[in-house]
Amino acid sequence: SLRSYYHRWSVECVWMRQYDKAKEYIDKMLNEKIDGQSCEACELNLLSQAEEEIAVFSRILDDYENNKDLISENDILWKYKWICGAAFDVPEVSQSQIDAILEDFKIRTLRNGYSARAYYHLLFLHYNRMRQYDLAKEYADKMLSEKLDDMMCEACELNLLLDYYLETGQFDEAYSRAQPLINKQVTCYEANLRAYLKLSYYAQKAGKPEVAADMCARAEEALQGREKDEYLLLYLGLFIAYNIMTKPERGWEYAERCIGWSLRTNTLKKYRFSCDMVEALKYETRPEVSLSLPEEFPLYRPDGIYQVSELRNYFYQQAEELALRYDARNGNSGYMDRLKQLMSN
Repeated sequence: SLRSYYHRWSVECVWMRQYDKAKEYIDKMLNEKIDGQSCEACELNLLSQAEEEIAVFSRILDDYENNKDLISENDILWKYKWICGAAFDVPEVSQSQIDAILEDFKIRTLRNGYSARAYYHLLFLHYNRMRQYDLAKEYADKMLSEKLDDMMCEACELNLLLDYYLETGQFDEAYSRAQPLINKQVTCYEANLRAYLKLSYYAQKAGKPEVAADMCARAEEALQGREKDEYLLLYLGLFIAYNIMTKPERGWEYAERCIGWSLRTNTLKKYRFSCDMVEALKYETRPEVSLSLPEEFPLYRPDGIYQVSELRNYFYQQAEELALRYDARNGNSGYMDRLKQLMSN
């Protein structure tokens, strides 16, 4: 079929940022029959929204069941793990649906000879985001008791452990555990950078400015050449906060870039970035700032002069609206609690 042909052209259009044309080719690609030249897991990488990834991956699972001679189940399990995470990101996916997805993922990984480590990693991630830290720690312990195999990235796993220790106020423990990431004993495309970004902020908050400055320098070096990596939005917010504490103009340089990204990102990144900007803006002592922001930004001003209080209120309202949607799905107040804590500190 023409599926792989349309896939190649859609990739080319994405690289050229011709998104309307890319979407046209993606639609054509998905209407073609799968064949031996198709890599459906690779096709998912074209999609930026979690909802789109989930919808397309459901087709992949259907195609696997109907074409087991063409698709190896083992080949789609890594992407399935990412899709489980994407399900957490979409508040319209119910908790019962998440439970069913996770159970199906566990069954498939176990029957392909993997341990349950990736399954417990996902549960650890989900409950850590909900700030149910007792349950998160329980699943972290179960994760670590399982065999480390090819379904897990050790560097990414360590990053999630850092999130737990940093968010529960255990900076020294987090910094100690982060040493393999800091010294690049374990690596991943983004994991080491993620560690530097968040450790900059948390070290400064913990009263360790020398450590914060060291992490900042490492982050700046690692960010070179990644000026268009919009997925970093999930991690750059706290780095903006650190810089506004210490070098406000540098912080606003990053903010200008990220605010544009936040207008077209997925729900989770929009929520976390909005929370982080609520935190960052409380360190700006000037009443107004001069920024170059895209015209589609709701508070856009042709003169580029923005009131800091209005920006903070905008990001608070956006974070609040999204937090309430997540909390309604999760049946607790974890996402709203995160925002309230930022406002009270």
